[in-house]
Amino acid sequence: MTKAYVIGASLAGLLAASALAGRFDQVVVLDRDKLPDRAAPRRGVPPKATAVS
Repeated sequence: MTKAYVIGASLAGLLAASALAGRFDQVVVLDRDKLPDRAAPRRGVPPKATAVS
């Protein structure tokens, strides 16, 4: 059984997990926050508080 790990459940991390799903038997997504059982807003840095602004 092949297994892939993705660190971070951001949009990029979930996209990476989706891309890996076709090549691995199991894909594990690790994130520092507890992920909700169903779709829900996640806390994070507000867009205006980033260094890019």
